[in-house]
Amino acid sequence: MPSFIFAQNSNFINNIVECSESIQSSYSLDDKIPIKLIVAQAIIESNWGKSRFAVEGNNYFGMRTWDLSREHLKPKLNQDSKFGLLVYSDLCSSVEDYIDNLNTSDKYSQLRRVRTIELTLWNKVSALALAKQLENYSEEREVYIDKIINQIENINIK
Repeated sequence: MPSFIFAQNSNFINNIVECSESIQSSYSLDDKIPIKLIVAQAIIESNWGKSRFAVEGNNYFGMRTWDLSREHLKPKLNQDSKFGLLVYSDLCSSVEDYIDNLNTSDKYSQLRRVRTIELTLWNKVSALALAKQLENYSEEREVYIDKIINQIENINIK
């Protein structure tokens, strides 16, 4: 990998980590999302921050809205879609909404159950264990989970 690409990727990871740690600094363990999971999803969902939605809308997690009165971007190949991808003021706002989504949406109740079990048994939470609960995050379902797991296993952060 050319050094400039490594530097860009390293900066991307550092920015996601910094936002994630800042946002979750006052959270109880019961509400924290592992940093490796956050970074892995940001990498996959935004193509290392290079996707149109990340560049134009600070949307690093593919967060959608069906309330088209909210600021959003439509997919270029589907301008008639009934949804848009949310536009955020900055990277940290995107991270915060993503964490809130995992912590509140009914789609991720099993993820929260697994987190509670992990904390009860081990007093820590495995990013891999939570990644396996993300089948509702993407239309790719199991393929998506495999992508996230692969990314978690290959990023070098705590």
